[in-house]
Amino acid sequence: MNRVWKRATVTVMILGLIFSGPTVAYAAQTASSLPELAKIVNQECVNKSNKIEVNYTGPKKDLKYVTENNDLSFFFSDMALEDDPATSDDADYVTGSLDWSTKKHDFYAEGNKLVIKPVYMETLAQTVYVNERVPEILAELDVDGMSNYEKVKTIHDYVCDLITYKAGESVDYFSMYGAVKNGEGVCNAYALCMYKLLVEAGVPCKYVGGVAGTGRDSGGHAWNIVALGDRWYCLDATWDDPEDPDEQPSYDYFLKGSKDFDAYDPDQVHTLDKPYRTGKFAKLFPIATNAFNPTMMDDENKTITVGSTAEGMADPEPEETKYKLSDIVEDKWPSNGKFSVKKNKRQDIFLIIEKGMDEVIKKVTYKFTTGKSRVKSVHNYKLEYDDEDGFPYTALSFKGKKKGAVAVKIILKLTNGQSLSATFKGKVK
Repeated sequence: MNRVWKRATVTVMILGLIFSGPTVAYAAQTASSLPELAKIVNQECVNKSNKIEVNYTGPKKDLKYVTENNDLSFFFSDMALEDDPATSDDADYVTGSLDWSTKKHDFYAEGNKLVIKPVYMETLAQTVYVNERVPEILAELDVDGMSNYEKVKTIHDYVCDLITYKAGESVDYFSMYGAVKNGEGVCNAYALCMYKLLVEAGVPCKYVGGVAGTGRDSGGHAWNIVALGDRWYCLDATWDDPEDPDEQPSYDYFLKGSKDFDAYDPDQVHTLDKPYRTGKFAKLFPIATNAFNPTMMDDENKTITVGSTAEGMADPEPEETKYKLSDIVEDKWPSNGKFSVKKNKRQDIFLIIEKGMDEVIKKVTYKFTTGKSRVKSVHNYKLEYDDEDGFPYTALSFKGKKKGAVAVKIILKLTNGQSLSATFKGKVK
């Protein structure tokens, strides 16, 4: 197959876009934590509110972190956790239908009040149109009575047939409305169509984002994970859609596991955005190691539900999320890992923890590999939070004793049983 790799930035810069839906204003609500804030934003965005005001009573560092760093990344995981599996309108669909471009400056703080002005890639009327078409499409596909696996395959083939990959500046190329109405779109439209159609057909599905490809071919991308049995599987309808409209869809990226998702072309890799591969999200939605096997169903060809085990089938071993140090640690200081301390003076070293990843750290310890006797005292700050900038960190504070080389590891013991460490080398002068 003559394949053209298709990708488009999920977070799209849509110049001159003006929200064309109704102007909806709500009284300011109150949130005391980032998850509470995400829950409010989730519901307001379902309602297509174009201005959201929340009085934030949680730690001031949260507001400072969000506004000064232009960082709304916590929404992608926290909103996903608020998702109601009984509807396809909230959380995942909201996340995929918003332009969270940091260059739009659509959020700011006024004292303790956070103001968010979302930019939607679908108007309220367009979402209503989509929701009217979805049951009609599912009736046309005659999915009633199908197993979950058959539903996934049928909807996958339908979406590949429905959409002709086409990129452009129009917001319609990124929305499900544009795909259903015009039959054109980019990866974001494919992923939203798969999500909404599968959820409404009764199959657990999530919209996820990340990057795909390597080197100069790397770009923002969107795809899905789908639940069959008690595991989730990766599905990329965009990359299964052939360039030639007369060709049938491929299944190169259909219900794959974490190890074989990119087996078709190992040079073109999918990498989930960090909120989707670490922390709570990865724990709640464990992705299978290998591709789904259709024979893993009973004689009536009915897929077992998430969290249950079909009669006669072995219950698979749970798969713990495995972390790399770069998943947990955003930065360190000194950045080169080298330090010096004078006799009878103090010197600090820091590990800056990724926001949200502090929850997977169970314990922080340290170990000297060289020169313990050259240090007079050490204070272990374990895991603390910076009052100014709001980030979690761990630190050691040394007081020198006598000249010579020193090396020490900061060890992070995680909730999944892993131990990760960062080594610092220094000297007492």
